[in-house]
Amino acid sequence: METLFTRIINKMFKKQLELLYGSGSYVDISDIKFCTQNKNYLITCKLYLSDLELFKEVGDDGLKYILNEVKKYTGFIEEKFVCLISYDTI
Repeated sequence: METLFTRIINKMFKKQLELLYGSGSYVDISDIKFCTQNKNYLITCKLYLSDLELFKEVGDDGLKYILNEVKKYTGFIEEKFVCLISYDTI
């Protein structure tokens, strides 16, 4: 499931990622786990960005929006997600 999310984000939402975080930006999702206590999914991902000024304006809200859009393509529309996002520059 991690590779599916990663491919959808990096292929279908490539232009949106580049608008939000600079050219060449991409996301690597390392893990998606279901938390039984909270009844939601925990997504652990790393955002590789190239423009720090754009990141200061947008923050991680842009990536959370893209992840919510990806839910529509994967069939997890009703599921709740919690994102654990780390950052690195290219």
